[in-house]
Amino acid sequence: MASIVTLSGSPSAPSRTEAVLGHVERRLRARGHDVTRIVVRDLPAGALLRADASDPQLAGVVAAIAAADGVVVTTPVYKAAYTGVLKALLDLLPQYALRGKTVLPVATGGSPAHVLALDYALRPVLVSLGAEHVTQGWFVLASEVTVYPQDSGVLLAESAARNLHLVTESFLTHLARQRSQLVTETDDDVVLRVSPRDDAAAPLLEDLVVEYGTRYGLSTPNTQLTEVPISDFEAPDGAFLVISRAGQTIAGGAIRRYDHETAEVKRVWTHAQFRRQGLAKRVLHELELAAASLGYRRIHLTTGPRQPEARALYLAAGYLPAFDLHADPESIGPHAFDKELPPGTRRVALPSGSRTPSHPADAVSGTPLDSAEPTAQVPCYRDWGAA
Repeated sequence: MASIVTLSGSPSAPSRTEAVLGHVERRLRARGHDVTRIVVRDLPAGALLRADASDPQLAGVVAAIAAADGVVVTTPVYKAAYTGVLKALLDLLPQYALRGKTVLPVATGGSPAHVLALDYALRPVLVSLGAEHVTQGWFVLASEVTVYPQDSGVLLAESAARNLHLVTESFLTHLARQRSQLVTETDDDVVLRVSPRDDAAAPLLEDLVVEYGTRYGLSTPNTQLTEVPISDFEAPDGAFLVISRAGQTIAGGAIRRYDHETAEVKRVWTHAQFRRQGLAKRVLHELELAAASLGYRRIHLTTGPRQPEARALYLAAGYLPAFDLHADPESIGPHAFDKELPPGTRRVALPSGSRTPSHPADAVSGTPLDSAEPTAQVPCYRDWGAA
């Protein structure tokens, strides 16, 4: 079963665009897939127009798209282009928000003269967002769609129904092929508990120094990863985990003692070539299990004002913010999050160098580089990078 997000770019309801989308969604669900609809006009308009990715609703949308295997994008065509509300959302998304995903574009319009809007207006934007494959879309004439508002019924002309069936099947075929490739590529992923001094940890630490130095522009103990002793990430109070694929470190993270009941997550990282595969989410899960195995009951972490991807990840993973989500990120300093570990979240601690196979499903969803920040002891973001 795939996870599919559908985007309704219609500015009005009811609409022929959403009637067509409902038909496509029913077909997707009938094939056993999990479908989540995002209606762009229902998102907070002010935050959307400001491209405020810190807004909780918008952060949730970004996280949902990041976690999806495929995306269906629908829009009416006005003046030979897709709608402004859809553009506002696409402009908000991270640069490669659709990397590794199969995308199906569908449009409606009043005249065949607008049919090229799919290929010449919408498709280039979807490609620029990194879509793995933008399948053949379809333009449905308004005259081919009859909507019955009293019961939400829809009558599609025979030609429209036939062609929507064809493009939906093509989308699902590409989606199945994409998921099969992901499972094959990640069957050999292993989780290793290593020393932070181990060669397996070096790619993670080196790349974080580059990333934080770039984002925060300063050389500080935090951007250089020297703000806490490296020994904090070793037994008996800490752990350093990496995910290895075919002998290459592709993701990882660490925990250290924050207090006697709390572990602090730090050094969360995903290799740039392997993002959008659910690895950061996998790392968080493994760190939570490691924390529970060491007797901790909760997790604390911080991230920085210039790491919106990390912020979206933690919100999506159920971490509670200890700061004002609506405040200017640059004014807050460290963005602190906390999470209680569910009762029973325990397993036997992995010995050094041991491994557990990665479940293929963990490679389906994904997020960009995510990283936990240093502790809140540092008062101003200018004095630290990410942890």
